[in-house]
Amino acid sequence: MDVNLAGINILIIGGDKREVKLYFHLKKIGASICMYGFEKYQYLKEIKLSSNLIESVSSADVIITPLTGIEKDGKVYAPYAEEIIYMNKEALLKAVNPGTLFIAGYVYPGLKKSMEKAGMAVCETREMDEISILNAIPTAEGAIQVAMANTDITIHNSHSIVLGFGRCGSVIAHTLKALGAEVTVAVRRPEVLAWVEAFKMRPLPMSSLAEEICRADIIFNTIPALVIDAEVIHHIKSTALIVDIASYPGGVDTAVAERLNIKAVILPGLPGKVAPKTAGKILCKVYPRLIISFLKGGK
Repeated sequence: MDVNLAGINILIIGGDKREVKLYFHLKKIGASICMYGFEKYQYLKEIKLSSNLIESVSSADVIITPLTGIEKDGKVYAPYAEEIIYMNKEALLKAVNPGTLFIAGYVYPGLKKSMEKAGMAVCETREMDEISILNAIPTAEGAIQVAMANTDITIHNSHSIVLGFGRCGSVIAHTLKALGAEVTVAVRRPEVLAWVEAFKMRPLPMSSLAEEICRADIIFNTIPALVIDAEVIHHIKSTALIVDIASYPGGVDTAVAERLNIKAVILPGLPGKVAPKTAGKILCKVYPRLIISFLKGGK
């Protein structure tokens, strides 16, 4: 049963169609809600849009920003905004009322410290299992869809390498295998290599990646660290495709890839692009409960 958010003022800053779906759900269950950073959204008349961020922040009980997170520069992912939105502005932090709940996928530690100093309760959601596990499904489907659209071969009988075997990596690898690909999974930890072998995929120690990557037709990276560096890229065949779904800062040296004419597709915020309705439903399921829990003194 849905919780009741009557009397709670919520501000959504930035985001994509996932946040639009969340907006309508929160409104449906009683919240007083508006959005900022959606000036270029196609169906603008259907939502209540704030034109003054400082004013809206000062009256909000809850502020929601996208799952993509906020890095050191303070920039908010806002593809429908007319201007870049920054959450690290001093005037903005001063406008927040103490006790305001701030929900984001991730917040850079320095900015998080400033927010907490301003009296905000910061809730980071990107790594929450109930969100990230379900988000792995549209992420995997979207990554494979992009691979299909950017290659002239089938997934079936292709040699695909997946870097990382976490939530997204494991779903991608299993889906590729079900589609008939020859799947190699590169990871560091010996126990994870054993799991890969148990699932009848080819395990590859990350230390051997540069030696083996020349066999790959498609490379899927899920590791948010520079694992596909210059050394590795020099071993990739020219017809191969790199699909990087890792969160910031990503895992590919794109400058080297471009110089060597290796096609690399970087895909931030993938669930919101390929399956916004499904991805939005995940937020609708989790966020109302989070809001009630925090406002009642929970963690």
